[in-house]
Amino acid sequence: MTIRRSMHVAIGVLAIAFATLPRVAAAQKLSDAEFKKLSTSATTAADHKKLAAHYRAHAAEHEADAKLHDAIVAAAKKAPASGHDFELALGAAHYAEHSREAAEALIELATLHEGMAEAAGGKPTH
Repeated sequence: MTIRRSMHVAIGVLAIAFATLPRVAAAQKLSDAEFKKLSTSATTAADHKKLAAHYRAHAAEHEADAKLHDAIVAAAKKAPASGHDFELALGAAHYAEHSREAAEALIELATLHEGMAEAAGGKPTH
């Protein structure tokens, strides 16, 4: 498989994955301006619940990205051996692992804000 063919496979997998990303995650994410403002001024349970939802939505995007890159790794491993496919698989696996780590960190932040919401008088969001 040539690098050109590998790139077409990768682009095709990316297009499918982005077309199927959860729409709910996008709906719960705050705009950059909203996030910046709320993250520096959150005091109420509702504020912290919004931030928790934002972090969980962002984590879902990273988890989806990790799965997408796992699929790229699988496709590259099925291709006839070439240096480019091997390099593509290594790079995609590396990125998938970082995406999973980012998702975990975002879930920790969401959990923290859920605790802050509970302390402020609200109930956990999940």
